[in-house]
Amino acid sequence: MRKTRILICLILTQLFVVSIFVANTADSLRQQLMGLPDSSKLIKLNELLYQNNRNNVYKIYADLLLEEAQKQNNDFYKGNALLLLMRYYYARNPDSMRFYLKQAEPIYIATNRIEDLCRVKGWNIYTLTNEGTHEQVLGEVESMKKLAARFNYPEGVDMANQALANFYFSIGLKAEGINLCNEILQGMEERGVSRIRRFYLLRLLLNKETKEEYLFKLDTCIKNCEKEGIFRLDEEHTLAFLKQSFHLYSAQYYINQKNALLTYSHLQKLDELENQYNMNTEKIMAQFLWMKYYNLIGDYDKALAVIDRLEQILLNNKRYNDWVTVEDFRADIYYKMGKGMESAKAYRDSKVVRDSIVHAQYYEDLAKLRTQREVDKLELQSKKLELEAEKSHAKALAYGGGVIVLLLICAALGLLAHSRQRYGARLKIAKEKAEEADNLKSTFLANMNHEIRTPLNAIVGFSQIIAEEEDIETRREFARIIQKNNDLLQRLIEDVLDISKIESNTLAFVLSDQDLPVLMQDIYSTILLRMPENVMLQLDDCPNFTLHTDRSRLTQVLTNLLTNAIKHTKEGSIRFGYRVTASELVFYVTDTGEGIPEEQLGRVFDRFVKLTEWTTGVGLGLAISKALVTKLGGRMEVSSKQGQGSTFSVIFPV
Repeated sequence: MRKTRILICLILTQLFVVSIFVANTADSLRQQLMGLPDSSKLIKLNELLYQNNRNNVYKIYADLLLEEAQKQNNDFYKGNALLLLMRYYYARNPDSMRFYLKQAEPIYIATNRIEDLCRVKGWNIYTLTNEGTHEQVLGEVESMKKLAARFNYPEGVDMANQALANFYFSIGLKAEGINLCNEILQGMEERGVSRIRRFYLLRLLLNKETKEEYLFKLDTCIKNCEKEGIFRLDEEHTLAFLKQSFHLYSAQYYINQKNALLTYSHLQKLDELENQYNMNTEKIMAQFLWMKYYNLIGDYDKALAVIDRLEQILLNNKRYNDWVTVEDFRADIYYKMGKGMESAKAYRDSKVVRDSIVHAQYYEDLAKLRTQREVDKLELQSKKLELEAEKSHAKALAYGGGVIVLLLICAALGLLAHSRQRYGARLKIAKEKAEEADNLKSTFLANMNHEIRTPLNAIVGFSQIIAEEEDIETRREFARIIQKNNDLLQRLIEDVLDISKIESNTLAFVLSDQDLPVLMQDIYSTILLRMPENVMLQLDDCPNFTLHTDRSRLTQVLTNLLTNAIKHTKEGSIRFGYRVTASELVFYVTDTGEGIPEEQLGRVFDRFVKLTEWTTGVGLGLAISKALVTKLGGRMEVSSKQGQGSTFSVIFPV
């Protein structure tokens, strides 16, 4: 446990130091750039980005380059910055990578950077495979193939098939994955594809199955490069890198074959190569192999010495899963040496760290699952699972970094010591919340039954008597009533469908540039027809502004707010419009209606909430509006005084 606490403290200290370094570096760069002309700023930032693209803090340069390129509307440098940001988030936060991919795709297509686009789309397929969202993988593969075919880029098809082979490996179809890789490799050789592309494929094969056939192909590639005097395959990969990979895979192969002599030969060549070319970043794998080699020949003291060095390197590189693997190896060696107590202690330390990692990942997966499910009786089960993951959640809070976070962790650890005693009380609270959610759903179904039956009864009743009515004016009045109830029923169904699409993340958006004064005038003309006699509708002056958004969804949001204002305003006025500040675009709808009680303000955007029993609808309008605004990159706010009216605001960053 002491080792585990030290490990956590080291992690937090590293995060704190990195956060200070990042902030200072960004401020320093902004100061340096202030005196440069605009074109020089982009060139300078681009140079810094690619000079530091092997450094873990290159995101600083990418963020600043993207910010400056957006100011100057330069697609070339936008594309460079987005590529490095997507690479940064590829292994850290796939959702952020996909966010930047949506921005990058139209830029790459417009500037014909199809290779970069196919590369990041391949990364996206790899992350979907790792996340277990298998139903999306095949669709993304086909989409990528169509893109490559559209731009006559066969290497893009190879990238898509390579990602598909990796997917086969992940679901246990090893033979299918190997066959597909061999087909891709054969096609590459026939077309004379670059050696680096073939190397990527050989590396995938060797990672899944270290065979002499693949080692021979890699060795042949290296020898051909030497004959032709080629020492660099592309900007990132040298011939020395290929040699390093060959000796790594060869050493692993002969360890599996228990051939100590050939293992030692390749490890010696690997060390000579890494020292000659100063390949410090890849020595971790070599240390793993030396550890296995000493274990193979029974030199346990040297194996333990390698383990001590390797664990420190892994901690410095934040590779905690690998640290657990090495600690298990240490325990196994102690066991072979007859040191039972040391072996048990090493197993215990590795188990504690492994559990913390697994619990943290499990908690994250559970949170994602809960966001994709509708409110139902499984809420109770998820609450129980959340309580079981409480320890890992408390630890996750500790990773915020900084002195304040360290103090909070101390408090959390103290709270954790008493968590078992309060488990029963927490479980009861969780059960009550789940039952409340279930009751809310039941209330929603009851409301839906009532709200749908009301217009249906009107439609059915008046439809029956309209045929028997002879007076033309009366028949027209009945027709108006039927049409009014048709519209009400349609709105109810559309609201339920919208909230379902939002929850399942299948709602489509069509983004384009919108002239806001024209849009607002269209909304004014539509709403004016619905106004009651005692209420005046006013559209404030609208400054010229163009917003890149989904016209129909923005219109839906503003119409919902205006319709809501009409419901709750019996007399007075409803005023709406927008204003533009230095950083925000703010739409507003202000009424002089009945207002909202202060204690209810926090609930108005919740689903199925109606503040009074006699209010029409099922309580979805504001919830849908907030969800749509969030999807479009904005936020919603409300202010109100009971008896004086309300103001709803929709805010987008400029």
